[in-house]
Amino acid sequence: MPRRTNLTIDELPYQYKGKKLQLHKSYTNPRFESNTVLTDDIYTYIDFYFASHKKSMKYKNPAVSKPKYGNEMQYHYSFYWKQSMNFYYAAKKLPIEATPLLSYYSMLNAVKAYLAFKCDYIEDFVEHFLGHGLFEKIDASANDLNTIMVARKIKGVYPLFAKMMDSNFDTIWPNGQSNAFTLKQLLYNLAFIHRAFITTYTTPRGAKIPELFIPLENNSVPCYHKGNDFNLYLQIELEKNFFGISANSIPVQYSTSMSPLLTIKNGAPFILVSANGARRNTTDSLSTDFRNLNSELRKEFQYIRSSKRLWYLKRTNLQGQDIINLNSMSLIMAAMHRISEIARYKPEQLAHLMKSKENWLMHEFLTLALDQFIDELAAEITGQDIMCTGMK
Repeated sequence: MPRRTNLTIDELPYQYKGKKLQLHKSYTNPRFESNTVLTDDIYTYIDFYFASHKKSMKYKNPAVSKPKYGNEMQYHYSFYWKQSMNFYYAAKKLPIEATPLLSYYSMLNAVKAYLAFKCDYIEDFVEHFLGHGLFEKIDASANDLNTIMVARKIKGVYPLFAKMMDSNFDTIWPNGQSNAFTLKQLLYNLAFIHRAFITTYTTPRGAKIPELFIPLENNSVPCYHKGNDFNLYLQIELEKNFFGISANSIPVQYSTSMSPLLTIKNGAPFILVSANGARRNTTDSLSTDFRNLNSELRKEFQYIRSSKRLWYLKRTNLQGQDIINLNSMSLIMAAMHRISEIARYKPEQLAHLMKSKENWLMHEFLTLALDQFIDELAAEITGQDIMCTGMK
């Protein structure tokens, strides 16, 4: 990772409309001017948000589509959101072995609400709503997370959603059985269960699993700073102790596995600055260049739902087939779909997993994934950062 020597940037973050200009949770539509929303009831908040941002459901070609697909209101986003809420609360009342199916259907309906709200016309999504877009790669000998696999289809709710989150989704995950991912691969790429993953697969005499996520110093948030060229640059400080108590620089095995979109700041061995900057508008708005840069950089990070701001830099340039550089929602949904199939059709296989050496990882995923997913999706719907009460 090269050092940045010819750029100086302001010490304090750039101020935009009276607020620090910082990375937001939303991948696709961050509202940088908005205040942090404090709530412990995301479902009710999104209900209110939908009510105040009314969007009519309409066909692009009603003469053809309405006789084929029916009344427009049956596809209303609020209907799907309430369905998601019903599945969510039902899942929370069940034993953990019974939660995968309801958790997945909560996610599925939440995604349908998002798609119905964001798409311009019903024709844009209605055919995709006929299928999930995910399927099992059958292997009779599969009995652990490294042999249980999931593949994706061309059409369905999942691929439509994943493409809206990542424009290069088809390149990263082509359709078909030959391009299936294992559950172990999917779970490895999720920050909110990464400690459980490392604990599960690291043994005293075995090979150590590479840490994929690096925490930021003092629960900080990646912020934009103004450079001496008047462009805006993202700056982050990595947690020094992550690399060892006596570390005085980022070890080469870590620096080479980080994205080339980031460089080490000259004279500050644990501070990274974006390799490219983006111009500021002279008006009270953010430039298209800046929004494109932010969209690119956002993919390098994951956050963990918490009452604190817990951001992590992902080692997206780490070599190996286990690295899947998709947004965390796509990974969560694919994994939960596969586990929900197991719970429905092969409960004995789920029972085996819950008693195996992978039981803690399974427990953490099934306990935390639904809340993490809904938190992230709410940010995509609103463009706002939504935090638990007590955190601004």
